Amino acid sequence: MEVEVKQGDLVACYVTNTSEWRVLMSWGLVLEVSALLGDIFVLDNAGYSRWWPCKRWKVVSAKKDIKHLDLDIEIV
Repeated sequence: MEVEVKQGDLVACYVTNTSEWRVLMSWGLVLEVSALLGDIFVLDNAGYSRWWPCKRWKVVSAKKDIKHLDLDIEIV
């Protein structure tokens, strides 16, 4: 089952080789998603932003949809 990548998701890019199972290469935030191409625009931990194929990145933490507003506010 493949997770759909959405704007605001935290994603990670891993390197897989024979000596180690999985090594974290980079992480970032999804800024934009192109449904037509299946690409995502990622701002990575080095401060660079560029388009990547969606399959290169794995969703680490999906953005939660806020369905209500907490109105517990004091007016001074």
